Amino acid sequence: MGESMSRIETIGNCELYLGDCREILPSLPNVDLVITDPPYDKKTHENHMSEVSDRQALGFEQLDDSEFIDLCRTLVDKANRWVLMNCATSHALMAMSLEEFIRLGIWVKPNGAPQFTGDRPGTGWESVAIFHRKGRKKWNGGGNHAVWTHNIASGEHPTQKPVGLIEKWIDQFSIGDESILDPFMGSGTTGVACANLGKTFYGIEREPKYFDIACQRIENAYRQERLFE
Repeated sequence: MGESMSRIETIGNCELYLGDCREILPSLPNVDLVITDPPYDKKTHENHMSEVSDRQALGFEQLDDSEFIDLCRTLVDKANRWVLMNCATSHALMAMSLEEFIRLGIWVKPNGAPQFTGDRPGTGWESVAIFHRKGRKKWNGGGNHAVWTHNIASGEHPTQKPVGLIEKWIDQFSIGDESILDPFMGSGTTGVACANLGKTFYGIEREPKYFDIACQRIENAYRQERLFE
């Protein structure tokens, strides 16, 4: 980490920053909703690397436990309401100790990768840590459970999330024209979902390769919208 901000792109209602989120976040306004997928914890990162080294290596560092907890607190302070974080189960369990932790959600992956070693069951799901700052809570999911079933997405980022899943979260956890932040934007899936839904989006990505992909995907989302106007 530690690369200073070097570029800002504005595409529609999306403001995209190339740089380290720790340096950029203090300069951004508070948002209403954070949806993000921070780097893995050390164990999950190393396990993933051992499984994919012959196919697609991860291009980012892992978070240690203290960095993850600091990140949770930072994002709760930055959000007026909800924070949703895809994360390793070990980190989700740690997050439960924070006062602002609300619920452990689950993303079920029907087409998830099998256990390649074949010596134990595969996982087939991913933890979603859900936070909310102190105050009244409101979402659009009624009495539904914090369980979402959606196929994984293929793409140019090793942990790219499906647009449909992110759109579902935006629909359930935001109201009206509320703004959304993803400080680990990757290839820009949250920004694509915001473009599709007409939301204001702030995205941060430190890897130039993925930043460029995110800009292109978000621009394409707006272009598709214009085609159907």
